[in-house]
Amino acid sequence: MQITVNETDMKIEGNRLVININSDLGKVLGLNKVVLSSVKPGDIINDKYIVLEHFESGATAVIRKELLEKTMDFGDSNNDWRSSNVRNYLNNEYLKDVEKEFGADSIVEHMVDLLSMDGLDDYGSSRDKISLLTIDQYRKYRKILGDNMKNWWWLATPDSTPSGWSTGYVRCVDSSGGVCYDGYICDGGVRPFFILKSSIFVSSPRD
Repeated sequence: MQITVNETDMKIEGNRLVININSDLGKVLGLNKVVLSSVKPGDIINDKYIVLEHFESGATAVIRKELLEKTMDFGDSNNDWRSSNVRNYLNNEYLKDVEKEFGADSIVEHMVDLLSMDGLDDYGSSRDKISLLTIDQYRKYRKILGDNMKNWWWLATPDSTPSGWSTGYVRCVDSSGGVCYDGYICDGGVRPFFILKSSIFVSSPRD
């Protein structure tokens, strides 16, 4: 790797050559890295993830700032997150990108509570490395998330379950930030959520 330093960034002090590290050079040298645990909730890391919360366990919850470029239908047959197309994509293809960016050992598996909007627990829960927010998590992090996307996006929470009134609908967040529902066969936005070890180094939002 070749690094070019402008003469205006250098000066001689006695027998020492002093180089002023500007922001571009700092990025090349990795000097813009900070420990994740030092980043405040609401700040951005690696230019594309919002820090949501630091846990006492030494882990940090983050969510993608923007929706994925492509929209996806939730599933093929029902509103169960465990068998959904979105879960399969996030925990396989998308997971590879996250592992490449943060390191495979840095991702902490987490539980997704699949309690339905009408209070039924037919689906129980699942354990994932990448997931969607549930309705309760969206409520918890709503203020941190701020302005909503141009398109609506999926949550993991089913509207109801087989023991309830329907398996056809999933909770989602509309373009105004309100919570609504849509059919699992509809194409909606995907906003990946995952948990990282707080001890890793990430790009600083204060560059």
